[in-house]
Amino acid sequence: MSSAKAKRQEIYIVGSSGGYNWEFLNWDRLQSNGRGLGLNHGGPPWPDSMLDLPRGPWRIPDYVEKPQLIFDEKRKMKDIYPVEYFLFVSNKMKGLLDQFVPKSCEYILCDTKFPDGKRGPEIWLCSVIESYRNAVDLEKSEIRVSKSGAYLMSGGTNWQFLPAILNGAHLFRLVECADLIFCDQAFKDICKIQDIKGVSFRKVGFFQE
Repeated sequence: MSSAKAKRQEIYIVGSSGGYNWEFLNWDRLQSNGRGLGLNHGGPPWPDSMLDLPRGPWRIPDYVEKPQLIFDEKRKMKDIYPVEYFLFVSNKMKGLLDQFVPKSCEYILCDTKFPDGKRGPEIWLCSVIESYRNAVDLEKSEIRVSKSGAYLMSGGTNWQFLPAILNGAHLFRLVECADLIFCDQAFKDICKIQDIKGVSFRKVGFFQE
């Protein structure tokens, strides 16, 4: 057996390069309160706070209308676009998610078209709903915590994630850092293998040994 130290398993923040290539036709009509995509404040209240598990704030609201998008056909399509707390993903990206992290997301198929009225590409509104609390070793990580208990990014990349808490999750959120989506090395690798366009990865830490 080799005496060389095994490569540590990195954790990344999932993002995308560049902006989305459509306009929303019904942003203000998605919810009756005009909040746009919004967070799920419209359903039953959480017992103690919006960060309570398992529901959390990441469930897609019950929209009055599906998101309606008009695409700029001059701009090249990508497979993933973060918008607010959500992702918009192509059929290809949804297929990867369904195969590799089948219980981590929920979806709504959007209504899409081009300016000439022709039907546009299939795009799914996606929310990563798998979430964990206390999954980072705060004593050993370069991390700031707000008075409310939220994790604040401070430029460091040494967050030490606890594998016993994450329990093999490949794509997930942290209750204490609700606006970000995290993944492990295996998810990053499968995106490269399947040539997912537009996805980006920012290293934030690693699995604690």
